[in-house]
Amino acid sequence: MVKSLPNNPPKYLTGTAKYIWKRIVPLLEDDGHASDLDRTLVETFCINYQQLRDAYKSIQEEGQTMPIYKSNVSPVTGKVVATDLVGYKRNPSTQIIDTASKNLRSIANELGLSPQSRTDLLDLPKEDDSGETAADAIAEFFKKGDK
Repeated sequence: MVKSLPNNPPKYLTGTAKYIWKRIVPLLEDDGHASDLDRTLVETFCINYQQLRDAYKSIQEEGQTMPIYKSNVSPVTGKVVATDLVGYKRNPSTQIIDTASKNLRSIANELGLSPQSRTDLLDLPKEDDSGETAADAIAEFFKKGDK
């Protein structure tokens, strides 16, 4: 028998990652499709969610673009004599959001957290009265052909 996912998150998960673990594990357990074998995927999902939230907070505080300055230093004294704005660059947090979003979407599909993946999981072969799934019957059919 495969163990279920623990309700308590790993000790190293903190903040939002810890919170999302506590929210997502009961959902996965209710569906009955996730087990302790999926722990790494769930951890990765939680970590990526934390990164997404932290990056979003950075963008809220600093904006999507950041100014770039060039400092002019006096060759005699070595002190900064002027600081000139030379342009803007993309806030690195925008790339973190992009990457984390893609990772979350991919992992959510694997865990059955998206509408399409839930539909796919519901279409898995069901057991018949004998406890045999359609996949078992097909495998048995091909084994007979090998003899």
